[in-house]
Amino acid sequence: MLYAQREQVIGACHLSGEKEVQREMVFLARFLYGNLKGYRLLVVGAFAATILEVIVAGQVAFVTKFIIDKATPPHTDPGGIYTIILNLFKPVAAGQSHAIFTTITFLLITLVVLGLLDSVFTYAQQFLASYIAQHLTARLRQKLFDHLQRLSLDWHGKQKKGDLVQRVTGDIASVEKLITDGLVDLLGSVFTVLNAIVLMLAAQVQLTVISIVMVPALFFIIFTYTRAIKAAAKRASKSVGQVADVATEDVGAITVLKAFSLEDREALRFNRYVGKSRQAGLEAGGLQAQFTPVVNLLITIGTAVILGEGCFALATGTFPIVNIQANPPVTAGTLVLFLSLLKQLYQPMKDLSKLTNVATAAAAGAERMQEVLDQAPEVTESVAPYHGPQRFQGDIRFEQVIFGYTAERPVLKGIDLHIPAGKKVALVGLSGGGKTTLVKLIPRFYETQQGAVKIDGIDNRIIPLDVLRRNVTQVLQESVLFEGTILDNIKIGRPDATMEQVFEAARQAQIHETIMSLPDGYDTAVRERGKNFSGGQRQRLAIARAILCDSPILVLDEPTAALDVEAEAEVLRVIDKLVVGRTVLMISHRLSTLGKVDEIIVLKDGVIAEQGNYQDLKARNGIFAGLLKEQNRYNVDYSGESMIVPKGELQRMLGVRSQGLGMQPPPAPISSLAARPEVAVAGNGQRVAVANGGGSPSGRLLIEVDGKVVGQKPLDKPVLTIGRLPANDVHVPSQRVSRLHAKVRWDAMEHGWLIEDAESLNGLVYQGQRVDQHILQRGDRIYLAPSAVLQFEPV
Repeated sequence: MLYAQREQVIGACHLSGEKEVQREMVFLARFLYGNLKGYRLLVVGAFAATILEVIVAGQVAFVTKFIIDKATPPHTDPGGIYTIILNLFKPVAAGQSHAIFTTITFLLITLVVLGLLDSVFTYAQQFLASYIAQHLTARLRQKLFDHLQRLSLDWHGKQKKGDLVQRVTGDIASVEKLITDGLVDLLGSVFTVLNAIVLMLAAQVQLTVISIVMVPALFFIIFTYTRAIKAAAKRASKSVGQVADVATEDVGAITVLKAFSLEDREALRFNRYVGKSRQAGLEAGGLQAQFTPVVNLLITIGTAVILGEGCFALATGTFPIVNIQANPPVTAGTLVLFLSLLKQLYQPMKDLSKLTNVATAAAAGAERMQEVLDQAPEVTESVAPYHGPQRFQGDIRFEQVIFGYTAERPVLKGIDLHIPAGKKVALVGLSGGGKTTLVKLIPRFYETQQGAVKIDGIDNRIIPLDVLRRNVTQVLQESVLFEGTILDNIKIGRPDATMEQVFEAARQAQIHETIMSLPDGYDTAVRERGKNFSGGQRQRLAIARAILCDSPILVLDEPTAALDVEAEAEVLRVIDKLVVGRTVLMISHRLSTLGKVDEIIVLKDGVIAEQGNYQDLKARNGIFAGLLKEQNRYNVDYSGESMIVPKGELQRMLGVRSQGLGMQPPPAPISSLAARPEVAVAGNGQRVAVANGGGSPSGRLLIEVDGKVVGQKPLDKPVLTIGRLPANDVHVPSQRVSRLHAKVRWDAMEHGWLIEDAESLNGLVYQGQRVDQHILQRGDRIYLAPSAVLQFEPV
C-alpha cells in the first residue's frame, strides 16, 4: 500500500515537473518574442541560414557517395539535379554514361562549392546569433537597471542586493547563452536529424530502418543521464553559493573575527562547506564522465551494426540476421553516405540534451527578470501638463497626511504641519516614530495614502519628479560617493556648473584646500564608494555637492552620526553655512544641539506629540524634556552608581522612562514566542498550545488579493508551498507574488504553524515589519505583497 502511494506521488511529481517545464518554455518563448522587437527579422534570417547550412552539409555527404559510386564498378552516374547540370556542360546520348574523369572532376568542383556555401551559411548564422544576443542582452540590462532605479525605496529595502545584481548579470547571461549557443543550434539540431533521416530514406530504406532502431536506446540514455547531471549540477551550484556566502561573511567581518580569535572556528566552518561543494562537484563530474563514454559506446555499437549489415549486403546482396534482400542494392558509396549521416543523426541528439539545460536556465532567468519588471514603479508621473515654477521658495505644508508601508498599519496618522520658507525645523522622537518617513514624502520617495504634501501651495503629486527633486537636497548619515573623480561627484546634482562655482562650493564646505593638496586635485579618482577618503572628508564632499545644487529645501538626516568628534566638529561648522537662507528639516537624536533651530517637532507613534522651540519644550516637562533628561543621564556629570550601567539598573531605568513618558514598554520582537498568550509554558519547561491560539495542528489560510478573498486552503499536510504558480499548495494569483514565495510548516517544538520566507521577491510583512519566519496566530495577516494577503484561521 505504502509503495503504491509512493509511486503515485512520484508519478504526480513527474507530471507536475513536465507541466512546469512546458510552462517555462512557453513563458520563455513569449519573453523572447516580446523583447526581440526590432530583431525578429534577423532571427528569421539566422534560422534560414541554419536550415540552408544543414541542407548543404547533407548534400556534401551525397556528393561524396556519388564520387565513390562513379569510381567503383558499375561506375554509376550521379542522379537528380547533378546529372542535369553535368549534361549542360557535357551532354551524352541517351542510355550512355559520362566519362569517369569528367564526372569525378565535376563532383569534386561541386564538393568545393558546397564547402564554400557551408562556410558562408555557418558564418551568417553564428554572426547573426551573436549580434542578436549582444543587442538583446544590452536592451535587457538597460531595461532592468532602469526599472530597478524607479522602484520604491520600500521595495528595495526588502530585497537582497546580491540577488538583484544576479538578475542584472547572471540571469541575463543565461538568456544571452541561449541566443548565442542554443536558439539557432536547437533548430539546427532538430532539422539536422530530420534531414539525415530523409537523405537515408532516399538512399536505402532498409538500412535506414536498421539505423533508426538504435535511436530509442540512445535517447533513453541521454535523457536519463541529462536529468541526473542537471540535478547534481544544481546541488553543486548551491554548494558553491554557500561557500561564497561564508567567505563573504567572514571577509566582511574580518575585524570581529580577529578580535574574538575565531580564525580556527571559521576555517573549520569554511572547510566544511568546501567539503560539501567538493562532494557535489565530484558527483556531477562523475555523472558527466560516465555520460560521454556511454553515449560514445552506444554510437560506436550503432555504427558497427550499420557497417556490418551494409558490408554483408554489399558483398552478398542480402542483409544478414534478418535475411532480407537489399533493394536497392547497397553500394560502397551508400555505406560512406550512411557513415556520414549517422553522425548527423546521433550527435544532434546528444547536443539537444545540453541545449535543454541551457533553455531551462534561460527560462528561469527570464522569469526572475520579469518578476522585477512586473513591480510597479515608486510613483506615477502626472499626465497633466505642468506650468508651475521650476524653483520654489521652500514653503512646506502637510495636510492630514496618512501613510503606511502596509495598508493596515499606518506610520503617519494624520499629520498637519506647516513649515514656512526659510525656517529651520528639527524632527525628534523615538525610533519608529515616523521622522525619516515624513521627510521622504517631500521628494515623493513614497506616495501618501491620504492627505497631501504641498510645496509653495502646489501639491507635490503634480510636480514633475525631476523638478521636485532638484528643489530638495539631502545630506544623510553616510555620504555615498560614486565611481569617477572628485569633480564628477561634486557636480552630480548640477552637471552644468562652472569650475569657479565648484571651487566656491568646496571652499564653503572647507574641503577645497584638502582637494588641492592631492596629486591630481579635483581629478582624483574616487574608489570603492569613497573609501579612499575619511568619513569627515566624504561628508564635506557631500555638503559641497549640496551647496552647489543650491536647493531651497535641505534635509539633514543625522549627518554627523557616523563621525568621530573631530570630524563632527568640522562638519557642523560647514552645516552652519549650508543652512543659511534655506528651509531645513533636520532629524537628530542629539537633542542638546537643537537650541538654534526655529522649531522642534516631536513625533510619537505617527502623530505630532509636541511642537515648539527648545526652551518651551524643555520647560513643559513633557516628552521632549523626558528624552532630554534621558540623554543627559549619560553625560560626564551623571552621578549614578556606575559609568557602565549594569543590566539590572538599565532595565529599571528603561522602566522608569516608559512610565515617565506615558509610554508602553517596547513590544517583544515579532518572531519571539515567549510573550505569546497562546503559547503557555508547562511545568517541564516545554511550550504547549492553548486553545484557539494557532497551536492546533489544523487550520486554514484565507487568500486575499486586491481586497477580495479569492480562495482558501486547509492546512492538511506538514509542509505547504505558497506562490504564484498553480503547482503550489497555496496558489496566490497575483503577479506581485513570487513563483515560490513562502512555506508553511507545522513546528512541533512550538506547537504551531510556522510561515517562513522562501525565494520571494517582496518578502513577508507582518504588522508593517519584514519577517523571515512567524508562528501564526488566529487572525494574523501576512502580506506577501502590498495587494496580496494571507489570513490564518485555526479550525
